[in-house]
Amino acid sequence: MNSDQTSPGEPLLSPDVDVVVVGAGPTGLTAAAEALRLGLSVRIIERKADRGAFSKALVVHARTLEVFETMGIAPDILAQGVPFAALNIRSAAARRATRVDLLGLRWGDTAYPYWLSAPQYATELVLQKHLEALGGAVEWSTSLQGFEDVGDHVTVAIEGPDGPEAVTARWIIGCDGGQSTVRRLAGIDLKRTGAGTTFLLADVMTTLDIVEDEGRVFLAPEGLLIIVPMPEPRRWRIIAHVNRAAADPRTVDATYLDDVIRERSGLEFGSHDVTWTSQFDLSHGVADRFRKGRVFLAGDAAHIHSPVGGQGLNTGVQDAHNLMWKIALAHDSTTSAAQQLLDSYESERRGTALPMVNGVARVTALITARRPLVRRVLGRVAPKVLARRRVHERLGRGVGMLNLAYATGRGKFGREVGRRLGNPLLGSGERLYEKLDPTGFTWVAIGDAIHSLPDTGAPEWRGLPVVLVPAEELAVPSRFSSPPRVILVRPDRYIAAVGSNPHSIAPEFASVLDARGDVVEVEV
Repeated sequence: MNSDQTSPGEPLLSPDVDVVVVGAGPTGLTAAAEALRLGLSVRIIERKADRGAFSKALVVHARTLEVFETMGIAPDILAQGVPFAALNIRSAAARRATRVDLLGLRWGDTAYPYWLSAPQYATELVLQKHLEALGGAVEWSTSLQGFEDVGDHVTVAIEGPDGPEAVTARWIIGCDGGQSTVRRLAGIDLKRTGAGTTFLLADVMTTLDIVEDEGRVFLAPEGLLIIVPMPEPRRWRIIAHVNRAAADPRTVDATYLDDVIRERSGLEFGSHDVTWTSQFDLSHGVADRFRKGRVFLAGDAAHIHSPVGGQGLNTGVQDAHNLMWKIALAHDSTTSAAQQLLDSYESERRGTALPMVNGVARVTALITARRPLVRRVLGRVAPKVLARRRVHERLGRGVGMLNLAYATGRGKFGREVGRRLGNPLLGSGERLYEKLDPTGFTWVAIGDAIHSLPDTGAPEWRGLPVVLVPAEELAVPSRFSSPPRVILVRPDRYIAAVGSNPHSIAPEFASVLDARGDVVEVEV
């Protein structure tokens, strides 16, 4: 199989489909739905016969909710979950828990100032219904048998209930999990580290009368315990670090869970109705490449996370969102600029995944450490650090993934390039994102910069929509309100360029079209 990037030559005139997505989890469903929303054709295959009713992931973060807003499904996702009001963290050495008031933090520039507890299966159902509303459908019981990247397209061999089939596509996207077949067939390596740390997950009801919208973390000598609220009243997700291999056949029942919870928290939890449990040997890693020719990796196929922080599902959804607008712009272009745009998927998303995976891995190693000295130091230092309001702010926004930034393209067009555009509440009562094009680039003119446009009443300029935001309409402080600036915003709400007027930016972005265009000359 040849899946290295090659000179495409003459494009295939009529592939069967623009994109084949392998895997129908949150990442794959997002990729497929975004493909359709942006005008591409897609097939999404899943080897399983149907969707399971239980899953590991539980938390949907603020930045992911912003992605879902762009897709038009944020209200449906919100209806499936409950916001965390607070996180209570207690170590063995502390007399009382440190309470992080998540709803009381200064989130500022987002419509979603919280972490949302929403089971993965519920998120998947919303995404699947959205896909179907757009005219797509998951092909269940259909597996990938192989593929060949021939330069201008990919030939994909699949097998479903009706037998084997060969499909030609412009692109194939592996969203097929940690044991990714796409990754293996593409010859892309992912080295796992951290094996030997075993986690237990369980969904359970309680008889204990405790506040139901607050999470609890116990840094006990016996091991880490996290108790997370679920949308169903009195049901909780239990996450515990355990001292045995995941292959141990021990039955996890209500009695066992009560013993673990009592030992680490002192709570008489009264566990019952244990609907789901899982044990797994934790490891983490990032694939060497996220793109190889016409093959892309996203989600767990590209990076494997510790469950601490709930980053896995969220990172995968954001991978798909980042990738699909780039494919939509470049899918039928053979220019070098188009290839650079597609290459930026790997540089941006792998550049984000590496520090995130490694950082969460370090935190996981620290809070699951067994050495008595480490436990004592952690127990004494953690309460002091966590008592700081500044740490609370960083914890809320940081874990909420609002502070992520891409290094690509900084310098020439301002230090803000590659950062997420904030979503402040405007004087009109609207959020800024409500005014942006959900499928393409948008000019945002702030303050007196609106007068630098040829016609300040024009709905578009240089083929792109213009949003006029006088500085006095900003209801919260913004680093963009002074001096006056013009911002070129990408479809994923990250900043492509900043200038004092549009004429200072436009020459470098003269050929940027929306997702219906066929030419790409854009630096990201």
